[in-house]
Amino acid sequence: MALGKRISQYRKGLGISQEELGARLGVSRQAVSKWETGTAAPDMENLLALAREFGVSVAELTGTPEPRDMPVAAAPAASPPRRGWWVALGALIAAILVLLGVVIYWCVHVNDGQVSKLPEPGHDPSEWSDMEQTPPTPYPASDFALLWTNGDGDEEFLELGEQEDFFPFGTSLELTAPEEILDTDYHLTELHKTVCGAVNMDYLHMGEDLDLDPESTERESIIRLSSIAPSVRTPRGIHIGSTKAEVTAAYGDDLVYCLKEEGGYTLVQHDEYYAYQTVEHPTFALLFFLKDGLVAGIRAENVMDLGLDAYTPNNVSRFPVVDGEPDFSQRVEPEREDLDDTRKVYIAWNQLVTNDNLSAEELYTDRWTIFSTLSNLDWWAFGDLGTTEHRDETISSFLTWLREQAPYSEAEIFRLQMGVQSNLDGWLADSYSSLLSGAFFGDPTSFVKGLAYPSLEDTMLEVIHLTAYDADWHPVELEAALETLDNALNGGQFTEAEAGWARLLRLYLITPIDERNELPKTPAELQ
Repeated sequence: MALGKRISQYRKGLGISQEELGARLGVSRQAVSKWETGTAAPDMENLLALAREFGVSVAELTGTPEPRDMPVAAAPAASPPRRGWWVALGALIAAILVLLGVVIYWCVHVNDGQVSKLPEPGHDPSEWSDMEQTPPTPYPASDFALLWTNGDGDEEFLELGEQEDFFPFGTSLELTAPEEILDTDYHLTELHKTVCGAVNMDYLHMGEDLDLDPESTERESIIRLSSIAPSVRTPRGIHIGSTKAEVTAAYGDDLVYCLKEEGGYTLVQHDEYYAYQTVEHPTFALLFFLKDGLVAGIRAENVMDLGLDAYTPNNVSRFPVVDGEPDFSQRVEPEREDLDDTRKVYIAWNQLVTNDNLSAEELYTDRWTIFSTLSNLDWWAFGDLGTTEHRDETISSFLTWLREQAPYSEAEIFRLQMGVQSNLDGWLADSYSSLLSGAFFGDPTSFVKGLAYPSLEDTMLEVIHLTAYDADWHPVELEAALETLDNALNGGQFTEAEAGWARLLRLYLITPIDERNELPKTPAELQ
């Protein structure tokens, strides 16, 4: 049995954790973990300490044979003093054999059966690969890393920060989806978003700028690692499926308990999550997303852009952990902001396009907030709320999103029609007309029923004008919609009022645009 397995077996026999064993020996929990996994081995001092803690000999701990079973030549009769001298000598020889066995174990077992051959004095350590020496398996230098076993059974890992190599950074990872490359606000820097099977990764590629710094070189830095695969784990052994108790036991009161994450980048649906940061790495955070008490996703990220206080307790949505449990004793209610309709629409839209963790009820509520508030929307103020340099880009993105929501419900079609009451003008009015024509093409019957809403004649006439304006550009869709409209009229699917609006809409749709100003303005004028 390997030394690491023996250490693990004896530790578990005592019923103590890796952390407690490390505390008894004066070493870190990570050191004990490395011993047990075989990625490192204890030195002689720690071997003796381990044997003392476990109540066994070093020979038993390392699996080397005891000398007591070796034959001993019969000694000639001697006086008691001389016999005592031989006993002492035998004990000394036995001790030397035990130590020799430990040294042999160190040289053979720790180095995968190869006797270590040290380089000559002055030899370049980088040339050790040409010798019989097998270097120890690399291990993350911090907690902000993800580890896994590759297809060859070898351990691999990546951790946040600047890398010595370029993607895939010395690992066997390969892209399993097209890589997304985005420009950033930083000079000569691109953001790469990758999916590599069980591991998702974002990294920055920074180009060389010889004019600014003649010694600059291209380099890459990982800013985010995430996974929802059970095969991936953290340096402390937490993986998908680990329990909340295992997370709090592994990271203790350095954790911060966070309420369900809203908005922005969300890895997986969750009920709550824990954040872990250290003084040594203040710009890094390790997040554990929990669903039904089990880890559902793990993310390590650089929080520089979010701010160093991104995951510090605020007693509103983030709370300290005391003795493994969230401390809500200082909890305060968040300040409630009085939002106007435009900001409500923007917030709801941002939630729908960025947050993958919304429940069905939240999805419905945010969608209805948008459609029900279109009539009061200040489009230009809406554009100013966006993060793009030009507000027109934000408005265009929102219009595109609205088109993609088709097919619409009958209530949503009516709310789209009511949207003409907002401050539409210029190119915005032209763009909105395509929303209306699309709604009409998708469901002509519901579209007509919305037109017949009482006391909205002026609003609905504007709807007809805009719908007919854009419908001219889609003759195939228009012909199909008119056929559906005629069938509904002939089949008696409309009330009298609805039939009047259906005929008025049809008249505008078949009349050339330059003749529409002479057409009736209400269904009553058709008589």
